[in-house]
Amino acid sequence: MRKALILVAVLAVTAATLVTAAAARTAASSERVLIERSGGSFVLMPTSTGAIGRDTGTFSACCWSTRHAVVAGQRLEVNDPHLTLTGANGTLNLRNRIEWVDVPDGWGIFTGTWKVVGGTGAYAGVSGHGRVEGVSTAGGYTRANLFGFLTK
Repeated sequence: MRKALILVAVLAVTAATLVTAAAARTAASSERVLIERSGGSFVLMPTSTGAIGRDTGTFSACCWSTRHAVVAGQRLEVNDPHLTLTGANGTLNLRNRIEWVDVPDGWGIFTGTWKVVGGTGAYAGVSGHGRVEGVSTAGGYTRANLFGFLTK
């Protein structure tokens, strides 16, 4: 009986150690990033250590739907564009959900969320999600920051 209890205790400690090690590996592989979008280009900058490297390239958006909502008396435009970031390290595909608010002189500000929906090259198998904030001028120039986590 005593040998059985010792065996159960050893197995429980081993299982707890393996679960802790797996959790540590998962947390360690998640990397904080900032993606700055300016016009038709982007810069991806890791802000913590990990497998994702700095990258730059072209930014495009397509294929979204538009709907409207009223929140606290303000009319919002809600979009869900598919974003494609094509850089030297590969292509990163994101789905973005943003809420636009019009401000004076034809400007607009937006905020929302993003998540990874695919990738190639160094981004193959990457998952991730985060927040987005940005501004669009009356002339159509858009600048945005996407910040969050990528996991290789």
